[in-house]
Amino acid sequence: MKVILIDTEGFGGMDENSNHDTRIFLFALLLSSFFIYNSAGSIDETALQNLSLIVNLAKEIQVSSGGNNNEDVSQYFPSFLWVVRDFALKLLDLNGDPISSKEYLENALSPQKGVSDAVEAKNRIRRLLKHFFRDRDCCTMVRPLENEQELQKLDGMSNDQLRPEFVDQIHEVRNKIFRRIKPKALNGRSLTGSMLVEITKAYIDGINSGKVPNIENAWTYVCKEESQKAMSGN
Repeated sequence: MKVILIDTEGFGGMDENSNHDTRIFLFALLLSSFFIYNSAGSIDETALQNLSLIVNLAKEIQVSSGGNNNEDVSQYFPSFLWVVRDFALKLLDLNGDPISSKEYLENALSPQKGVSDAVEAKNRIRRLLKHFFRDRDCCTMVRPLENEQELQKLDGMSNDQLRPEFVDQIHEVRNKIFRRIKPKALNGRSLTGSMLVEITKAYIDGINSGKVPNIENAWTYVCKEESQKAMSGN
């Protein structure tokens, strides 16, 4: 199985607006079977707020021309892996017992107590993250070096110059990705290379024209192109 990696820019570019970020995010999600989101520090309110674009995804994606259905939309979303870099916390629960990185993510997505508008806004992000990303996981990684100045020289360093814990975590992340990655599929059918190209064109045309991404229309376009190739013998 060939793996295609899409590396997109992050959120909050100084020369772009939130609409640009939304388009990049949507495009990556619609094309991916495995979505890797990386951030630094920890999963706190700020980190979750940075993913608040997820709140608008239900309005931005349509399954069919007839409208929008959140339940159906979630079925087209990829598996989700949150990689937390430069992680310095201990993976412990409130009782001081060890937990896994996945349990750490699930704890961070637990509803906050309270009935204020601010608490409801925080919990809405949590609910939507859990709704859209049914298959989700998390990996935490320590800083690769203790020396701050040497961080600028990472490109030229070998594994034995890095913290052993970091190297082990890199291998863990890599193995987890390749164990769980699967072919991109749409409507129960795995996409070939040419089909992925065609559906990419359909999404780009839709997004660039200012229209709401429509999965049904994109699939119809792909099927039409594949039929024409079959009839022409290509």
